[in-house]
Amino acid sequence: MRPDKILMCPPDYFTVEYEGNMFMDLKNPPDIRKAKEQWNNLKLIYTKLGFEVILIPPAKGFPDMVFTANQSFPFVNENGKLQVILSKMKNSQRKDEVKYFKDFYEQRGYEILNLPEEIEFFESMGDAIMDYKRNIIFGGYGQRSQREAYRIIENYTGLEVVTLELINPYLYHLDTCFSILDNNNVVIDETAFSSDDLKKIQSYFKNVIVIDRKENMNSFACNCHCPDGKNVIVQSGADNFTHKLQTEGFNIIETDTSEFIKSGGSVFCMKMMLW
Repeated sequence: MRPDKILMCPPDYFTVEYEGNMFMDLKNPPDIRKAKEQWNNLKLIYTKLGFEVILIPPAKGFPDMVFTANQSFPFVNENGKLQVILSKMKNSQRKDEVKYFKDFYEQRGYEILNLPEEIEFFESMGDAIMDYKRNIIFGGYGQRSQREAYRIIENYTGLEVVTLELINPYLYHLDTCFSILDNNNVVIDETAFSSDDLKKIQSYFKNVIVIDRKENMNSFACNCHCPDGKNVIVQSGADNFTHKLQTEGFNIIETDTSEFIKSGGSVFCMKMMLW
């Protein structure tokens, strides 16, 4: 069952206060006024596509809360019950974001599931990306999430988990190099994966759309989001990539997330799909 709601967090406190990935540079801070405009434009896109956008209040001192893909992994269990696995953030600056999401989910009636102590880090849908039609979780590991976390997640969810090792330090989350469009089509930056994992991906999708590494790095194109199997929301400027998608029959919705890319995130990072 594909979720019909989108969770976002207003960028009231968004900025770059530390260098937590290859894109964050204290000497190149985001333009906050422009960032708020970009965020509002993305919110409007989801609204126009028919999704209810739900907001979690931002908390002062947590500039990365705006990237709502990272703090939680919500799902519906086999009995139709809403549950959520809480993240364990790797960067110390983000660890305390999770408690705000715990409160949010409790208020919405979700059962809270915590990872055991031996799991030190797992960053949810930054790495654990759902194929909602086939009920498969594709799980990236090696940089922000531990492989061992997926054994627990498989037990919690009862879903099939396909693990993929991330070998490119610039592509630190799976959502920077892997985006599911539908159960037949996936977008990847192949520089993120070993030859064995590339074969694994090909075995699950009829059509693997490979994006040019430079275009992905410049425009975060693999961080696109296809919420309904037909409309693809993507950072503007990835011309070769968008042409490929149009050729495959997808509708392209370009938007500007350039201020958020300065913090290492774009479209997919800035939302969470909910029931």
